[in-house]
Amino acid sequence: MKALIIAAHGSRKKESNLEVASLVERVSKKAKESFEMVEHAFLQMADPLLEKKINEMVQKGATKIVIFPFFIGSGSHILVDIPELVKQAQLTYNHVEFKLTRHLGKIEAIEDVIVHEVIK
Repeated sequence: MKALIIAAHGSRKKESNLEVASLVERVSKKAKESFEMVEHAFLQMADPLLEKKINEMVQKGATKIVIFPFFIGSGSHILVDIPELVKQAQLTYNHVEFKLTRHLGKIEAIEDVIVHEVIK
């Protein structure tokens, strides 16, 4: 079973975390042909935490987990924290394939999204 986790920073503000959950719900509808599970997780300040979400998806039968970091810049979460969590998960669940994608800010089309928004 193939799963996708969209990993965001997390906030003390409930509204911010709900925005991420809403986005993931929309992504889930568009990606249903490719992923049986699409969920969100956070690195800090909000639940579910990424490590817990990985464990949960493995328990539900995920055999491939793709993690998309919903971050603009290459801070310590992108450079250290998320790769380390994925490395530990791979050691714990060696029967599961893990894929860590580029973060949002590294995707070439992001400038098209920005230009589209500001030209409207």
